[in-house]
Amino acid sequence: MKLSSTAVLTTLLLSSVAIAQASEFHCTSATTGSIGEKFQAATQLLSESWDTSKLGCGAKTLVSIADQQSENLDFQLAALRANARLIYYLDRIVLYELGYLIVSYTTDVPKEKMINQPMIDLTAAQKEQVRLLKRAVEMGVENPEIHYFEALTIGPTTEAKPILEGVVKTDPPALDGAAHAMLGEILYAMPDIAGGDLDKAIEMMRVARQRAPDNPLYARMLAAWLLDIGENGESQSILASLLELEPATGDLQLTADQLRVAGDIAGRIPDDALVQQLYDRRSAVFKAHPYLQQRTVVVALGHFGDINPLEE
Repeated sequence: MKLSSTAVLTTLLLSSVAIAQASEFHCTSATTGSIGEKFQAATQLLSESWDTSKLGCGAKTLVSIADQQSENLDFQLAALRANARLIYYLDRIVLYELGYLIVSYTTDVPKEKMINQPMIDLTAAQKEQVRLLKRAVEMGVENPEIHYFEALTIGPTTEAKPILEGVVKTDPPALDGAAHAMLGEILYAMPDIAGGDLDKAIEMMRVARQRAPDNPLYARMLAAWLLDIGENGESQSILASLLELEPATGDLQLTADQLRVAGDIAGRIPDDALVQQLYDRRSAVFKAHPYLQQRTVVVALGHFGDINPLEE
């Protein structure tokens, strides 16, 4: 069933209000003091990924430092990392909270109603990333992390594939397997005739998980891909490992998001008990950290129901 337009628009407004409330933070603590003090304050703000105002402040502060220290490669890379983090979480809000999925369910929502501050901020951050990347490339330094950000800016397409293949050969520690994971996504999504390779994709994601064993995104994606080749037992084991994960502060939002999707994957095994355990674990994370974003719209729409998220 479709959600009614009223429910859709009310949900959009509710999400916008929630974000506005989270945006009462004033970006001052990271904009005063020495460069070192500002860098430290910005880095701390980046860990609070559930609050886009703090995340944005941290990213913008590091971008400002990179602008001031335009010949310092370390500051350029720090700004690229921070801005990429901001882009990821803004994209999650647009996808999960503010209605990209809703387009598939309604036909009478005015286009202008689908424009909101997170979408505006996302576009601005993407343009900023292009600017930062251009300057880093023009420094003329051969650095695999810069190449990774080139691929990330292009997106998971065939054009990014050869760039990532070069990056994974060097396996820069600072990326924590991110290049392997992105290359795996491309190999998984591409048809065989165009160079896709499911076995190679799984291999890449295994490496990513080895580099970052506490990253729930890599575990969830690997578990899903293993189901595609009939490795239900290993998939089940990986999903179960998420129950034991004790996320660091900076990974709380990511963990909560992935536990929901992991529960859906467990349903494909099928393992109803594991599904419930994963959902219960997610609920426990929210109970312990009530400030996290709960992604109410995707929960309702993801199950193709007529649930009004306001009543959940």
